[in-house]
Amino acid sequence: MKIAVEITIFGHVFSEVVDYPGTPKSHAEVIQWLIRQTDFKWVNYEGASTEDKMVYHLESDIKQ
Repeated sequence: MKIAVEITIFGHVFSEVVDYPGTPKSHAEVIQWLIRQTDFKWVNYEGASTEDKMVYHLESDIKQ
């Protein structure tokens, strides 16, 4: 089944239509599935090397 997903993170909105395996029975089920599909990465921006900042593309997007 195709489902439309919209996720907002720090004001950035990501929208996508994705194939969901089966028919979801609740929002909680969809959220658990989304978490399993998501890879989270983070870095200590203030202490990061210039190379790490470039990898995460944060230099121009950082909000003070």
